[in-house]
This record gives sequence, C-alpha cells and structure tokens, in this order.
Amino acid sequence: MTRSAFVQLFFARTLLAVLAGEMVAGLITANWWVAFISLLALSASFLPAVLDRNTRMHAPPGFQLVITLFIFAAFLGEAADFYWLFWWWDTTLHLCSGLVVGLVGFLVLFALFDSERVKMPPLLLSVLAVAIAMAVGSAWEIFEFSVDHLIDLDMQRKTLSDNSGLIDTMVDEIVNAVGAILSVSIAHLRTSHRRGRQWAKELGSQFVERPAPKPKRKRYRRAFVHSHRDA
Repeated sequence: MTRSAFVQLFFARTLLAVLAGEMVAGLITANWWVAFISLLALSASFLPAVLDRNTRMHAPPGFQLVITLFIFAAFLGEAADFYWLFWWWDTTLHLCSGLVVGLVGFLVLFALFDSERVKMPPLLLSVLAVAIAMAVGSAWEIFEFSVDHLIDLDMQRKTLSDNSGLIDTMVDEIVNAVGAILSVSIAHLRTSHRRGRQWAKELGSQFVERPAPKPKRKRYRRAFVHSHRDA
C-alpha cells in the first residue's frame, strides 16, 4: 500500500470512528435520533466492502475517502442541523454526489466496454453513466420519502409553503442530474483522444476487475494427424 493510500484510508477510518462514537453517545444519552442517523451512516459505509466481496467491483482508497466524507457530511446535515443552518448544504451534497457518481459510472463503463471484444459507442456510454447517477439520486429520494412516512421524520424538509416536500425532492434531483451531466461531459470530451482514453482505462481499472483471459488450447489433433500419416 502506498503512503497516499494509507493516509486516505486513515482519514476515512477516523471519520467512521467518530460516527461510531456518536452512535454510542446517542445510545447512552437516549438521543435516539443521533444514534439512528449514526447507525445509518455506518451501515452505508460498508457498501464498498459488500461490493468488493460479492462482485468484481473495487473501491480504491481515494474513493472510500470521498464516500466517507459524503456520509459524514450527510450525518452533520441531519444530526447537527446543517441542512437548516446552511441553506446550501443539501444542494452542495447532491451536486457533489452527481459529479462523483457520474464520473465513476463513466470510468467503470469505459473500462468494461472499451476493448477489442466489446466496444460501446461513446455517446451511449455517457448517457448510461448519467442514468446511473440519476438512479442513485432517485433511490436516495425514495429512501427519504419512505423514512418520513414510516418513522414520521422530516428528511424531505417540508416548509410552510411546501408541506409535501416536493420542491426539495425536485431540486435535489435536478442538481444531482446537473452534476452528473457536467462530470460525464468533461470525461466524454477528455476520452475523445488517445491519451484521454488511456487515462480513463487506468482509472476505471481501479474500480473493476477484468476477467482473466482464457488460455489458448494447443492443437494436439493436427500434430497427431501428421505423425500418424508419417507412420
């Protein structure tokens, strides 16, 4: 492991330790809301490990740090009321989410479908990357809606002028889509030349493991026929 990777993992593990401490403190002081949000954040942090174990997907240290920072920022938004104290907090998180998920989706698809055997048109690849980012954003909004109605919380941040939370949901979806389109467009333009394609393959290969090529079978039959004829 390189020094840079070690530092990134160290900061990620430190933030997770803080979340674990907040959960314990919430349980001790009967602050169930903080305990619940901390547990939710910690559970989300295990997603890269689950993908690594059950799929050919991997989360490099830098990406793990980004995911942990995002989870910790979301925790501050809910537990420390940052969503109410700073009006731009929620919008910034959704914008960054679209940027990161869109770019990672593009790199993974590029690593998988830009080879001699399988090649996807660049425009279709970009559209799919944006769709992946929007699907992730929609899944989060569905989660917020479900929690609000099942546990009677206010993750959708209803206001007097919008008692349904629809405006918050749509703004989050739009900002997430803008971030995804922006990052994917930049990656698409960069991969239009040879050096950019090599850059995308190198980064994408950190997230996905290519299957090992099948060994070529030796043609013993032809050699057997020739030796039989000579005999």
